[in-house]
Amino acid sequence: MKFIFTFLICIALSYTVNAQQKARYSIRVIDRSGHAVRGSFYAASDDGVIIIRNRRDTVKLSADSISALSIHRKGIAAPLAIAGGLTFFVLAAKSDKLVESVVLIAAGVPVGVSGGLLIGGLLSNKKHYKGLQAKDFPLIKANLQKYTVLK
Repeated sequence: MKFIFTFLICIALSYTVNAQQKARYSIRVIDRSGHAVRGSFYAASDDGVIIIRNRRDTVKLSADSISALSIHRKGIAAPLAIAGGLTFFVLAAKSDKLVESVVLIAAGVPVGVSGGLLIGGLLSNKKHYKGLQAKDFPLIKANLQKYTVLK
């Protein structure tokens, strides 16, 4: 019994530590040539930003080459869309009338998913910075660091 309890505590602690290190915000950086770089927002400094790409590569982009930034919170729209769709599906399953169930599934589920995506988009804390110059980064650094993994 002690072994199982200790094992469960170790799993819970490792999950907690792992959850703290995950990036919560995605970033899209557009450079001066129009090329976009996407990834997880890791760090911001006076001279640029550091992004974690999809293959866990870190990319440091200098402030001289960045013309625009777009930041948004990850993982909030999909659960709300699923919840919206499931709401209408459960209502259809509880309905006694066949026609009402079909209408709720055919029309209600897409409306619920769309509503969930809309609410998720509104709650995703999107920030856009356009027309950035290298001299702007020391001014917006404090605001950018609210969205990074490295504080």
